[in-house]
Amino acid sequence: MRLKSLSPTPKPSIEFEALGTHWFIQSADGISSSLEKKIHSTLERVDKTWSRFRDDSLVVEMATKKGDYPLGNTDQKLLEWYETLYRVTEGDVTPLIGQTLADAGYDQTYRLKPKEQLAKTPGWNEVIERIENGVRIKTPRLLDVGAAGKGFAIDQVAMLFKDKSYIIDAGGDIRVQGDPQTIGLEDPSDQAKLIGTFQLENKSICASAGNRRAWGEWHHILDPKTSLPTRKVVATWAIADCAMHADGIASALFFTDPEKLVSLGDFSYVVMYENGQVYHTNSKQLTLFT
Repeated sequence: MRLKSLSPTPKPSIEFEALGTHWFIQSADGISSSLEKKIHSTLERVDKTWSRFRDDSLVVEMATKKGDYPLGNTDQKLLEWYETLYRVTEGDVTPLIGQTLADAGYDQTYRLKPKEQLAKTPGWNEVIERIENGVRIKTPRLLDVGAAGKGFAIDQVAMLFKDKSYIIDAGGDIRVQGDPQTIGLEDPSDQAKLIGTFQLENKSICASAGNRRAWGEWHHILDPKTSLPTRKVVATWAIADCAMHADGIASALFFTDPEKLVSLGDFSYVVMYENGQVYHTNSKQLTLFT
């Protein structure tokens, strides 16, 4: 008599939609059904806390009334990272851009039609005060954590794998543990082409470009000082130990020269400008096609 296992066989990979993007997760060690449930539960928690695209999120509540809002330790780290990015970029990377983005057309309904007058982005101290167990909202304001939030979500999923190998790809932002992976750098002017590759090992790579979320003359990377889309830089890639840092640095590179970001930690980068020039760190893992 043969015994039949009651435990489902772990999947080598899973794919699904979450946080407004496509996720692909692979592990040589397999992904059990219980781990898969934890992944979805983790992303739901992140979404319900930080999404400005759902009515029941904490962020939407913050936009309607001032007060003290409790946050878990991991969520506090995201807010702390934003405060650091805000300081280093002199206010150019800010979660307070949310209402400006919504007014530009990138709102809950994806209206994609700018209002005649856009809300101005306030300063950090006008709205936010970090407190011991969370955040104090002094003035209700719609937050947007898109500059580092997807990387934050990737890191939360990565924590579930512990010492196991994995590839986590969320809409092209990737974190790898285990065997090195060759990652293509998409040409922002032609999604069928690459401008180069990066050999990624036990690190994260995140990219940002105006072509991915664009409508009319607008895209989602706005300068908070002008409320207009940035133009000088067309695409950035950042490689760091965790995805939250890589994501935030990729955003910061749209506004700030890489040399001024050294205080953010050890990272590699590629920046493409509107005139076609490409600047990058010297790295053996980076190959650019000329």
